[in-house]
Amino acid sequence: EFATAVLSHGKGVAFHIQPSTGTLKAFQQLIVEITAYNNMWGEYQDDLVCEVGDLQPKLIPMKVTVQGCPIFLQMTGPQTEQPIISKVLPLRFGTHASGGSPVFRRVQLNNPTPFDIRLDWEIYNQEQDDKKLVDLLMFFGDPFPLKDMGENKTASIGSNSELEIMLKSDQTANPCGSIYPALQTTDEKEIVTREPTIQKIVSVVIRPHEGVPADSPYSVTPRQIVVPGGGSISVCISFTPSVLPEASPGVQCEGFGLAFMNLDDKLAQTVPNKVHRRHGYEAPPLRVDFQAFVRHALLNIDMDHDRGMVFYSMASDLVPNCPPLGVLTDSVMTQSLKLINCTKVPLYFRLLLSTPFSLSSTDPKKSAKTSHSKKEEKEHQPQLVLYPQQNLLVKVSFHTTPELLTYQHLPDTQLLPGFQVLQFENGERKLQFDQNLVIEHSNRTTQV
Repeated sequence: EFATAVLSHGKGVAFHIQPSTGTLKAFQQLIVEITAYNNMWGEYQDDLVCEVGDLQPKLIPMKVTVQGCPIFLQMTGPQTEQPIISKVLPLRFGTHASGGSPVFRRVQLNNPTPFDIRLDWEIYNQEQDDKKLVDLLMFFGDPFPLKDMGENKTASIGSNSELEIMLKSDQTANPCGSIYPALQTTDEKEIVTREPTIQKIVSVVIRPHEGVPADSPYSVTPRQIVVPGGGSISVCISFTPSVLPEASPGVQCEGFGLAFMNLDDKLAQTVPNKVHRRHGYEAPPLRVDFQAFVRHALLNIDMDHDRGMVFYSMASDLVPNCPPLGVLTDSVMTQSLKLINCTKVPLYFRLLLSTPFSLSSTDPKKSAKTSHSKKEEKEHQPQLVLYPQQNLLVKVSFHTTPELLTYQHLPDTQLLPGFQVLQFENGERKLQFDQNLVIEHSNRTTQV
């Protein structure tokens, strides 16, 4: 609370002097302790005025440089001992299926400073075996221009207009006589006129290489945002799982985002002979690391026989034991298999089969019925879900019907896929139906 009161003048730095007044006896030495409080980066300089009786005041120059990024994430809180680059714990997205839907995280950014800070985001991927050591960047004009150029027009190069800065002294009383806010002016208003500065046309930046610029799998929306002074705002960070090649069992996706700080207010950038604040690539950015894992959407299938499911049915199965009842309309044979999710991510899928096969699960909430066409399968087949380390017992049935027996007389153009008639030398005929149980995952990949 005391530091907040000291910095309430909105200068970014304030000095606390203890003791601020007193009597120095003959041949006495006194140590005066000066404490600097800050909530804004920059290079500050001011004079400590020492008045002794009616003598001419003695000016003692003071300089202080504040480094670091004041912006912090709500989930981590402010860092009391900030490094030059503000780095927080990795933002973890967990494990996801290859080619799955994007995952979103909303992050709140807090600005404890008295000035509005514009953040421009850049996303980088960290790649293995990256032997590059240094990045050489060259820019023409402002590296981080305002996106809305209609409302935020920059002055043209070589402008002859003079820069006038209005500095208003703070008329509020100090919390105590020993607090001296930095950059306080003596006059109520002071107009400082400077010669026009020459804007940079070409900028060259050399920095250590840490990652490769990329737009995927991570992205930040919006890429440019203003965090109000003393306020907060949220950004959306997304992760889109990539499609893995079949030979790759999985991949770890590591990346990071750098939010470069920019000051659009000229008074926040510099106060002549008092304050200078670097911004853009010259100021330490906010760094947020990202981490995620991508695995193939794959279910383990546990069956009683390695050769798969084989059904043996006879036409006589349609004839009941009691002849007066007539011919049955359907004779069903059923076998079971177990689907196991051994991955670390929930898997959403559909089971696809067509006539003369059908399937159902033992869980009534996950029941499934077989449709006769692919269009009907996609429209009516319910989506199932298996969470990590869970299993599902699925029953597969083969249906023998009178209609099925007529397939042996149909022309080849009307036969079902996988159907064939086996003719033996003794005149016996067998109908053979071959079909695969297709597992269609939510990322549109299939498993047979």
